[in-house]
Amino acid sequence: MFRFLRRISQPAAPESVQAAPAAQAGKRFLPQSLAWPVMRRLDGLSQGDHETLLQGPGMRLSDIREYLPGEDVRHIDWNVTARTGTLHVRTFYEERELTAWFLIDTSASMAFSSTGVPKHYAAQQCADMLASLFVRQADRFAALFHDGHGASPAVMLPPGAGQQHQMRLARLFGEHAGRAPSAAHSGRINQAGSTGGTPLAPMLRRACAAIRRRSLVIVLSDFLAAPGWEDWLRQLAYRHEVLCVRIIDPVERSIPDIGLVTVEDSESGSQCLIDTSDPVIRSRYKQIVADRDKALADICRGAGADLLRIQTNIPLAPQLVTYLSLRKKRRHLPVRNQSRT
Repeated sequence: MFRFLRRISQPAAPESVQAAPAAQAGKRFLPQSLAWPVMRRLDGLSQGDHETLLQGPGMRLSDIREYLPGEDVRHIDWNVTARTGTLHVRTFYEERELTAWFLIDTSASMAFSSTGVPKHYAAQQCADMLASLFVRQADRFAALFHDGHGASPAVMLPPGAGQQHQMRLARLFGEHAGRAPSAAHSGRINQAGSTGGTPLAPMLRRACAAIRRRSLVIVLSDFLAAPGWEDWLRQLAYRHEVLCVRIIDPVERSIPDIGLVTVEDSESGSQCLIDTSDPVIRSRYKQIVADRDKALADICRGAGADLLRIQTNIPLAPQLVTYLSLRKKRRHLPVRNQSRT
């Protein structure tokens, strides 16, 4: 996303530390009664609150069938056995823990801010609130940070649980999110022929290789991305439950009428002079934004992934509560996704 080189009315906070008070003022905790509804069966190893594809010790009855030699006699249903004259056993759905993975875009465009709250800080608050929800449910969560450039290795936080693990996630976020690229780095990007968008494919490809068991995958990005990531999203959604969280700054929706300004691409460093007072330019930009919104929605729908839009100028907690409430009402994903194994 571009950033204005000429100040408009109020300078954006140069660092996430300066933007923190503005974001903290609108921060609210999620209600205690709120939980994360799991839409697909899981593969976890430990006991938990969510159902798995496997069968084993649990509370919810799966089936009653005839007894096979060698099975646990404690599962024999004596009432059915007495009625039929043949030994029958009860089977149950096994309960497992949820593992959530945060895939976090730390590219330069995530440092953009027009409201005093950079997009990377909104992403951090979203991840922190959801991590609190997982801690409350005794679920595990992990994270993968990537700036979108192949030369930079991804930073991984292995799966873990508890408040200490949540603090590790916050510490890594502070170390790797919102860092502006150096001039030399921008030069390497330009020499590589960057299209100006964040290459999300390396992060999604790494996630496909790293996440072995069925999990919840939450992609936190502004999705101002270069082409080539769509196939990797489909591969992730084929096995896992995927939620794409798009972080939006209000200035990205329309260009303000402030005359001639020089704008710079945060990813590639390229600059151009535009006349923001020209209604044709502003109308064309709005059309580009609408086309990008529709394209992202189509990509997520085609992959079987959810899409949540988070705006930096609106308090975060109500946006998450609204999404989780709507998600709770949905009893299942589309049939084509449930049948995947």
